[in-house]
Amino acid sequence: MTITYPAALTATSTFAVTAPSSGVPTPLHTRVHKAKKQLEQFCDHVIIGETVWTQKAARSCSAEIRANELMRFMTDPAIDAVMPPWGGELLVQVLPKLDWEKLANSKPTWLIGYSDTSTLLCSYTLQTNIASAHATNFFDLHMDKLDETTNQWHKILSAPSRESIVQHSSPMYQSSWDALFEQNDASGFDLDSRTEWKSTTATSVSFTGRLIGGCLNTLTAIAGTKYAPIEKWRNGFTENTLVYLEWGNWGTAEVYRNLWHLRELGWFDGASGAVFGRPARSTSTEDFTVEQMIHEFADEIGLPIIYDADIGHLPPQLTMINGALATISYKDGNGTLTYLK
Repeated sequence: MTITYPAALTATSTFAVTAPSSGVPTPLHTRVHKAKKQLEQFCDHVIIGETVWTQKAARSCSAEIRANELMRFMTDPAIDAVMPPWGGELLVQVLPKLDWEKLANSKPTWLIGYSDTSTLLCSYTLQTNIASAHATNFFDLHMDKLDETTNQWHKILSAPSRESIVQHSSPMYQSSWDALFEQNDASGFDLDSRTEWKSTTATSVSFTGRLIGGCLNTLTAIAGTKYAPIEKWRNGFTENTLVYLEWGNWGTAEVYRNLWHLRELGWFDGASGAVFGRPARSTSTEDFTVEQMIHEFADEIGLPIIYDADIGHLPPQLTMINGALATISYKDGNGTLTYLK
């Protein structure tokens, strides 16, 4: 089995923005307009769906409307990429209403984003074997001076081939997700803290596998269901997998319980290692720290774990292509992600 990649993005590509999870509240609509203008610097056409403009009861609108708009964009041969404004809470409601056979047989389309959007990305890749891109959200594009790490997403998805493309750990990161909303007209992320990748190994470490993962908060909801056939997908390849995860708003014990759940469902079987992003709004459970938990979990699964990597809700973040074969390396607080094919 081989991974199918959507066509490389070009200056004539068409993007569609739809909200299969949360829409954008009215006070933030000006940032949607600005993000559209920023994205139009890379492509000719940006279509904003109706679901983007509404938000009620922790979702943009009904599951039926969200699913219909997503299907319309994903199966339109004129659309090259679909990029939700951001994540949210209830994307799982949409999954049963999608025509997965039609998606698998339609022109491959780039799905781009993270947070709850990764629920869709991961399921899309596992069910259709089409690559998807865990990267910055559309809403983030309203800032006109994004850092080099964030801006890699378009370069990587525009490349005719990703073979030998290398991403490096960022020099600085934003230590609070809320900082994005505390500034009225931010030109970029508030990169206020020095980036330092870490590893459960005593020295440098490197491992290779097919990337699969996303937001732990939401992926555990679909793990073990027909929407996340990880074992069937993994068995279609000769290479190992490389599992990447990030989370937020959880105490250490809750993170561990959810990692344990994935372990029991076989998500780390056949993996060469795991990569964890920087936790956002994460707290210790009593004296059980995140770092202690990660080291203990690495021992339990018998795999090396690189952590505090540039993935997730404390930007910037690397562009992780689900299904792609890549090598991730760590040494002396720094890291690289190299695509092999």
